[in-house]
Amino acid sequence: MIRPDRIGHVVIKVRDLQRSTKFYTEVLGLTVMKAEPGFKMTFLASNGRDHHELALMEVGSGAPLSPPHSVGLSHIAFRLRDEAHLRAAYSDLKAQGVDILTAVNHGVTKSVYFRDPDGNQVEVYCDALPDELAKFPDPYAGTERLDFAGDAPDFTEAFSELSK
Repeated sequence: MIRPDRIGHVVIKVRDLQRSTKFYTEVLGLTVMKAEPGFKMTFLASNGRDHHELALMEVGSGAPLSPPHSVGLSHIAFRLRDEAHLRAAYSDLKAQGVDILTAVNHGVTKSVYFRDPDGNQVEVYCDALPDELAKFPDPYAGTERLDFAGDAPDFTEAFSELSK
């Protein structure tokens, strides 16, 4: 049986490599580890600690979106250090004009969901502290809006968008 240590990286298809690279570096703070123009790919990592955690592969401006409710990737999640960093990320996303899909306390995590320029769903989150986690009867099923994100859509309202 294979026993992976962790997920190593994710590769996503994008329409415009330059636009997506700008989004993931300027909005999410990832570092370009390698740009490969011949393959139209960029390899990115957080904190420069891996050769890459995310790769962007350009497929052209005419590429269609995945149909709603199709099999495939739902979203990519980036763990943040703590709630202070999540609050700062929420403010940064709003300041950069990124539309927030929802901001929710799931129990096990506090999460903010949004889309990249190609419509790929992205999540930034922080793990719950043990005393907070103990308050949830099912720590994976929390749906309350984060207290610092009163202007974000409610999770139950956003669920249909999140599950596309």
